[in-house]
Amino acid sequence: MLVKRWIVILASLAIGAAATWAIITLVFSTSFEFFAYSNVGLLFISIACIAAIWLDYFLDTKFLKS
Repeated sequence: MLVKRWIVILASLAIGAAATWAIITLVFSTSFEFFAYSNVGLLFISIACIAAIWLDYFLDTKFLKS
């Protein structure tokens, strides 16, 4: 169970970082400086949390109690 939880944490952070980079550079065609670092952080946190919720569901780690 502990290994699954670490997988959820690390994978969600990686998904959040990759998706944030892709959205800012590929979709908006801008840089982190122009997009504002606070917005980058908020985008990263929101995508990482969504990924963590779905990974928790699929890996059945019980982070979120049902």
